[in-house]
Amino acid sequence: MSTLGWDIGGAHLKAARCAGGRITRAWLEPCPLWRDLDALRGTLESIARQAGPVDLHAITMTGELSDIFPDREQGVRHLLATFAQVLPGAMARVYAHPGRWLTPSQAQRRVRQVASVNWSASAAWLAQRARHALFVDIGSTTTDLVPVVDAAVAARGTTDRERLVHDELVYQGVVRTPVMAMAPRIPHEGEWIAPMAEAFATSADVYRLLGLLPAGADRMPSADGRGKTRLESARRLGRMLGVDAGGVAQMMDCAHYLAQSQLWLLHGAALRVLSGV
Repeated sequence: MSTLGWDIGGAHLKAARCAGGRITRAWLEPCPLWRDLDALRGTLESIARQAGPVDLHAITMTGELSDIFPDREQGVRHLLATFAQVLPGAMARVYAHPGRWLTPSQAQRRVRQVASVNWSASAAWLAQRARHALFVDIGSTTTDLVPVVDAAVAARGTTDRERLVHDELVYQGVVRTPVMAMAPRIPHEGEWIAPMAEAFATSADVYRLLGLLPAGADRMPSADGRGKTRLESARRLGRMLGVDAGGVAQMMDCAHYLAQSQLWLLHGAALRVLSGV
């Protein structure tokens, strides 16, 4: 049986084709819903065309959170309606927490159970393979931290608010996190400097400077719309501190600190999650 799994996010559309128990191809395409809802249709069509015929489409989503929608319910309904328009008649199921698959019509009536529960689907998969574990999913924008205890998902939160409260959802990622959210202050030339509260640079610039950004991970425009060389990333990072960076070396210490600061934030959240199980 062949399956095409979809994760319809607010910034990216992700998909993976599975056949014979193996993933045969995967896609990560930029699709910022807040800018252009029509882009979703074209990106869905492109991936579906490349994937070819499949027996089943399996859907998760977080795109309903996009501020282009007045609320989650309308977001879920719009995303599922767009999917149905692109692939009319396709056999599709939508993941619902905890561990159920609904038809698209059922999903539209159970918004709370399907909205932003891709973390639950991944953790449920892990729970079938590990008795005790901490599921960690660090994406472009957020990090999921979900405990598995006695081969069952042991998350304390279900909604985004609950998950934020319990540190099971942390808004730190490797691409889209604004630098000002990575650390309250940054060491530079012997001084501590509070970064400007402006979206001048993102975590993608930090990891690009350090040579740690995975190939193909940064599919979104840069903060200033300019290029993605290490020098351009250094200049964006310097702007956060009120300086004109003349080269990569000038900002390397800042990049190292920011990467460590983000790791500390996630490490602390992970310890807090584990302390509750």
